[in-house]
Amino acid sequence: MSVSSPKRERTRFIRKRISKHAVTIDTSKAKSNADVVRMCVKELGLVEYPNGRKDAPCDIYWNEHHFDDNPAATGGKVNKFPEMENICSKMTLFKCLDIMRDLYPSDFDFYPRTWYLPAQFEEFSSEVQNMKAKRKKLKSTFIIKPYGGSSGEGIFLLKEPKDYISSYPSKRGMCHVAQEYMANVYLIDDFKFDFRIYVVLKSVEPLEFHICSEGLARFSTVPYQSPTKKNMHETFMHLTNYSLNKRSKDFSHSEEDDEGSKRSLSSVLKRIDMNGQDSVKVWRDIELVVCKTIIAIVPELKVAWNKTFSSGKPCPSCFQVLGFDILLLSDLKPVLLEINGSPSLYMDSEQEVSPGVMKYVRNPKDEEVKFPLIRDTILLMMSPHKRKHCEKKRRKRMMHLQKLKSSRESLLARPSSEVMTCIQAYDDKEDIEELREEEEGQEDYMNQQLSEFHIDEEYSTGNTDEAKGTENHHSDNDQEQKDEIQLEHQDPDDLEEHHLEDSCLKQLYPDLYQEECDQFRILERAARLYINCIGVKKSPGMSSSAFRTFIRKCQLNKKGLTNAAVDIMYIDLQRRWDQMNPESSSTCLSFQAFLDACFEITKNCFSAPTKIEMLEGLLSYCESHISFKENET
Repeated sequence: MSVSSPKRERTRFIRKRISKHAVTIDTSKAKSNADVVRMCVKELGLVEYPNGRKDAPCDIYWNEHHFDDNPAATGGKVNKFPEMENICSKMTLFKCLDIMRDLYPSDFDFYPRTWYLPAQFEEFSSEVQNMKAKRKKLKSTFIIKPYGGSSGEGIFLLKEPKDYISSYPSKRGMCHVAQEYMANVYLIDDFKFDFRIYVVLKSVEPLEFHICSEGLARFSTVPYQSPTKKNMHETFMHLTNYSLNKRSKDFSHSEEDDEGSKRSLSSVLKRIDMNGQDSVKVWRDIELVVCKTIIAIVPELKVAWNKTFSSGKPCPSCFQVLGFDILLLSDLKPVLLEINGSPSLYMDSEQEVSPGVMKYVRNPKDEEVKFPLIRDTILLMMSPHKRKHCEKKRRKRMMHLQKLKSSRESLLARPSSEVMTCIQAYDDKEDIEELREEEEGQEDYMNQQLSEFHIDEEYSTGNTDEAKGTENHHSDNDQEQKDEIQLEHQDPDDLEEHHLEDSCLKQLYPDLYQEECDQFRILERAARLYINCIGVKKSPGMSSSAFRTFIRKCQLNKKGLTNAAVDIMYIDLQRRWDQMNPESSSTCLSFQAFLDACFEITKNCFSAPTKIEMLEGLLSYCESHISFKENET
């Protein structure tokens, strides 16, 4: 079976003068994200630097996977947070949630019970036996996922903890997460499915994040049955990962919104309503899951930021698009499966166009979700004045497009219809020389097409002197100057309100859920203590000397902690966390290990009726002493 490569749109590069309102974007590290980002570049009239910019920082840097993909990002806004890929890993994410569940049991019950193997294998076995002793007819199933796995690779089911050792000897030495398998799930057309919910984390300080009003529903390709020993190896029945199910012969590429193996989120919510159930409540419950999960990982993000940047030195700000995978139980309770720190923004899918011939074609369901998501994310990160400028240009282009559709000779109908014109900037002389020959042959044709569009100077080829002879150009320049003056004097709040009315993104925090969720932000205070006592910027963690500094600064020795007890506690914690994650070779305490130390101290020194009150007592005590010492100096 032959597979043809994805058909890529050829792009003509047009050099241009950059106005002060233009938004520049570096896409040199966008890679698989480039298609959808480039569509947004065209839609919003951004100035793109596909090979990077050398004369000045760009407004936005778009990376495919990691914050440090592009070392040139010393200013502007980067679409990744430092270490987010590690924070979203299965071990770190669920440890963050475990800590919150320990403090707030009834509020953080939206994810499966989790164990970390092989370190917690004995605990895993013991708890399962206790569960079965309490409920003799319990038919439990567990799903095993590799720590760093993705796309459904390496996942398997088992009935008994002992099967982890006896049936999978090849897995020995690997780190896994074991979770209760959610067997009682909500079905549509007898198929299991999950939601991919898109969330934009705009900033951590101050905390602000938004949810996309549209998402995707990914369906399994074999009708669902509760797991048994006979069917538990049926990957296409029990797993909903698109990357796995697309290989199934039963995968459906239906173009109907409410049919197929990939559907829109809104179509599934409508189906829930048609079944006589409340989709509005389902969506609100999902929003709360998102809010609580983001708040659970914020302390780790703040610690990672401190490791990455030195205070007082210029650094970029960050934002990130996250993919939340949410499963619905039969009672419509949402369950968090995982977070993808780099959700796929690919809009092509592999389809069989003729017997034995596979081809990548544009998937309209992906495009309808991902294009508005990225477009509105970029708009969200702009300053109000630049956002207004982009939206004004966008409206003008829409008017030109409407005129174009009504004209006889449509630009979209010409033989080279697959050519997409983007505004891209090159500041390197060698890059310009490489494009000169191609541009010279295309310039006359392009100018003719642009004149048919009546496009203003933003779409000119950059030679403004040649255009000064025409009356229309003067008129456009005058109008643009008037627009710029109007932009400078317009109220930014009015611009912000106008944008929010049309955006597919809805602010969850602080707008809707701050009052309800601020009570859960206590661990950020612990993160401040951790950062304060590390001492050395960019340190990988808390060393033994930094741990002693923490005890001394907070005067915890007055609570009965001796130097020997402190050293023993540190060694014990380091050993415990090394066993938890043998793939890590750190000699320092991570933030989560530091939290374990805090809980140990509260048991001995800050007795109270609840764990949250004990932790509150420790934090208040430490903060008062650290503030006192800092005020003295």
